[in-house]
Amino acid sequence: MEPTSLEQTLWDDPVIKKALELSPDEVYAGGYAAWQQQDYDRALVDFSWLVMIQPWSWRAHIALAGVLMMQKEYVQAMNYYGYALMLDACHPEPVYQIAVCLKAMGELSEARVALQTALTMSYEDPSYSTVRANAEQMLSQLLA
Repeated sequence: MEPTSLEQTLWDDPVIKKALELSPDEVYAGGYAAWQQQDYDRALVDFSWLVMIQPWSWRAHIALAGVLMMQKEYVQAMNYYGYALMLDACHPEPVYQIAVCLKAMGELSEARVALQTALTMSYEDPSYSTVRANAEQMLSQLLA
């Protein structure tokens, strides 16, 4: 089956050609560099592309959710944190970040539940100690 005129135009587009030549690590590095420079619009483009080319990548979903959070798009961010959680149901980071979003939205009761869940999950693996410490700190602030 031959490509349609529109498909051929898209595949011949220099921007699309260049994007397809980049490795996922290069795309992530570009998005991360943009993030560090607080160029969240550029990071959003890179991380969105990364999610499209690596839909099973936990890191890609976390990165996209993080940049959405920085743009105060909390509901969308929580969606991508949810996708990350589906990709690794044992990792507490997405649950913790969902709590951060909920707190920013003023949903304090739901944020507490998410933090308690993240804390419970964080005891599964010693490598989650940073998430545990952050969740404990935020939970103590919410309970104060």
